[in-house]
Amino acid sequence: MKGSLALASTFFIHSLFLQLSAALDAPHGASHFSRRKHFGRSINPQAQSSALSTVGATDVSSIAASSTSAISMSSTASASSISSVSVRSSVQASSTSITVSASALSSSSIQATSTQASTAASPSTSVPAQTAAEIKTITQRRLSTIVGGLSTDRAASISSWISTLGPDGKWPASEVDYTTACAARRANWPAQEHWQRIVVMAGAFHGGLDGTSQFVKNDTFRAVISRAMDFWFSNDFTNDACIDSGGSSSCPCDTPGLWNTNWFSNTILIPELSSATCLLLNNTLTSTQLSNCTHITLRAYGTFTRNPTFLAGANTLDVAKVGIDQALLTSNVSLMTDAYSRVHRELVIQNAIKADGIRADGSFGQHAGILYNGNYGKDYTNDLLNIEVEAAGTEFAANNASQSALSTLFDGDLWMTYRNVLSGRNFWDFAALGRFISFPVIDGQASAGLGMNLSRVHELGEEWGADALINFANTLSQNSSNSANGAKLNGNRMFYANDYMVHRGQNYVTSVKMYSKRTVNTECTNTQNPLGFHLSDGVVHTYLQGNEYEDISAAWDWNLIPGITVDYGATALSCDRTGFTGIEAFVGGASTGRIGVAAMRYSNPFTKAFHFQKAWFFFENDIQHVMVSNISSTTTAPVFSVLDQRLHVGEVSIDSVSLRETGNITRAGAETLWHGGVGYVFPRSNANTPLHIQVGNKKGNWSAIGTSTQPPPTVDLFAASLEHKDIRQAISYTVLPGIDKDTFHIKSKTIQLRSVQNDGHISAVYDPVSDVVMSVFWDTTGGSTSFTSNSKTAPITVKSSGNVALVFNHRTGDVTVSDPSQSLQQVTIQINTGSSTSNLVFTLPSGGLAGNSVTKKI
Repeated sequence: MKGSLALASTFFIHSLFLQLSAALDAPHGASHFSRRKHFGRSINPQAQSSALSTVGATDVSSIAASSTSAISMSSTASASSISSVSVRSSVQASSTSITVSASALSSSSIQATSTQASTAASPSTSVPAQTAAEIKTITQRRLSTIVGGLSTDRAASISSWISTLGPDGKWPASEVDYTTACAARRANWPAQEHWQRIVVMAGAFHGGLDGTSQFVKNDTFRAVISRAMDFWFSNDFTNDACIDSGGSSSCPCDTPGLWNTNWFSNTILIPELSSATCLLLNNTLTSTQLSNCTHITLRAYGTFTRNPTFLAGANTLDVAKVGIDQALLTSNVSLMTDAYSRVHRELVIQNAIKADGIRADGSFGQHAGILYNGNYGKDYTNDLLNIEVEAAGTEFAANNASQSALSTLFDGDLWMTYRNVLSGRNFWDFAALGRFISFPVIDGQASAGLGMNLSRVHELGEEWGADALINFANTLSQNSSNSANGAKLNGNRMFYANDYMVHRGQNYVTSVKMYSKRTVNTECTNTQNPLGFHLSDGVVHTYLQGNEYEDISAAWDWNLIPGITVDYGATALSCDRTGFTGIEAFVGGASTGRIGVAAMRYSNPFTKAFHFQKAWFFFENDIQHVMVSNISSTTTAPVFSVLDQRLHVGEVSIDSVSLRETGNITRAGAETLWHGGVGYVFPRSNANTPLHIQVGNKKGNWSAIGTSTQPPPTVDLFAASLEHKDIRQAISYTVLPGIDKDTFHIKSKTIQLRSVQNDGHISAVYDPVSDVVMSVFWDTTGGSTSFTSNSKTAPITVKSSGNVALVFNHRTGDVTVSDPSQSLQQVTIQINTGSSTSNLVFTLPSGGLAGNSVTKKI
């Protein structure tokens, strides 16, 4: 017994300092993995995701073997209940140089009791009583969280798993693919199924998992769990470089052990599963098992010391959570403090350009410039919901600044959701999903739904008194919406940090996704989303029923993505040509909160051969207007402005005549188009811009756009676009969303919008009904434009000293301005009404608020 304790203590000190003090210089992998947040739930083989970013980390070696922590462990579990398996009980030292002070490794720096303890996480007598009590509270909450997140459907398979587990602790290859190292699949490593099963079994043994009462504290069952755990432990990799440098010279492909070339598997996926398992089994762990649990956990946590680029945003929280589980298992207060400190240093508003994490506008960035509220932001939030609910009322709870940051995220999140009224489920706007547009709903990835426990959101909101969280939970929990606007938000919001605008009417949601030199269009990782180059080229999604774009991306035309202007086929679509930082700075918009204008100057970042300027105007009364100007192209590729590409539903009407044929249809001089609750009005100036319609079944292939193994779908699609026969001619059109056919035909004849100017210098439109003019001044020197108001006989002139987006409400006198280029410090707007002139000097936001709108009154 004494020998086992000595071995465990030595192992703990060695592995902790090895992982937290070593400075491994191997390059860090930039590939990404699947983000699954429900322990033990069946993961579709093609799921994946993760991150590539930057974060600063302080030295964490001081947390090791803290005098305020202890490892109290039973030397062995019951000999009759746990099989004795020869397991690696020591770890090969890394070849990297390690410098550790002698005092840090003194025998007094770690406490290991020589008597059998009732729990492997018993607090040391040196821990203050209140802290010890709080850790006990957090431990119980954490155990409830883990068990509550386990799948009862999966638990129904436990008996089958027991029967097929081999004497060596390994499941048959027909059930679990143990392929490792360079030969293993990078996206969603199949070998994780081994731990996915174990954690469910551990939950059943622990108790509280529905339908598994026969396994609670069952010694024979516990022996089976040991056999499975010990197989992995005995085959765990010993070359620490493999944690994030697999396949390199520091971790060659023939390196033995269970590891994956994707850093995520080794740093987050397996450590999360194993740490949860070990916490559930706690006092039944043998000293050797505890040592191996500790080794895997601290090897992952030790990556903080090297500041790898992938540790930012959601990934930081994942690794910190692994550290928290280890701290709870060993009652290590220093580790607990360090892990929560890292969580709360991450839980702040990130203001740097392309920063990962929460932005001041409520958007969430990951992978250095990609809008990702619906995947990484969701995972980040789910981590925090558990971490903070578990720490509520203790010294480890979030401070006011961190609480405010999470409220900012939830406030932004709500705008990015829509409801599928047919399935009754909430979803994320596809523009906030990044590469996860490549998965069908059935795969359970980010495209499958909101992916949040709204009860948990409400619980934390009540604990913090955070209205944003409470409102998010209450609103999305309701099942009363008969439109896509389940969030019941009406108005306009510009997410200036990520080049994204959302406009919401009573019965629809419209979004515009752009990109600039400050952001990235999208990504292709692990062969997912290889055709997504155009996914931020001014993409417009319009949701009414909420099923418009569901499960269609495998079949749609990736050169006709909804809302974009494109030189069709001029950019070859492939994985290595997908992700780009934009070229242009002038991308953004001005928003009053009710109405707004988005603007994008675009240059193709790959070919450099195609350019345009485009503005989207969102007025009251569910009227939207689009202007396209200043197109140039050095290729012969045809140029289209796409109106939509979505599921075909019901009638298509052109100029009030129902379209009966399918296939490809072209109409020159069309004045109106209606389909699926959205109407379009085309001015006569578009005469040289024929309307193209495509209606009918399209055969798709999920494996061609990602790693999904779902069968090829056949999708009935509707696509509409305007062809720019003469690219020198600017065009415009009006969109009326959320409207039935008969009402559309009436309303289309009464629209009074006036195009004030539409060229390479200014895009401006006036709505006499609301007495509002919106303008985009494209030139750095600004410019001036004039319009005649209904209430004035003399022209009103709006003049700007710089490139801005502007909304002027003549009725109220409010002038709202933003600088999409995010480069101006101030701008002067002059309003001349004929009888008076007003000069307004706007000091424009900077730093993390750059691009935000400012309002003044004349």
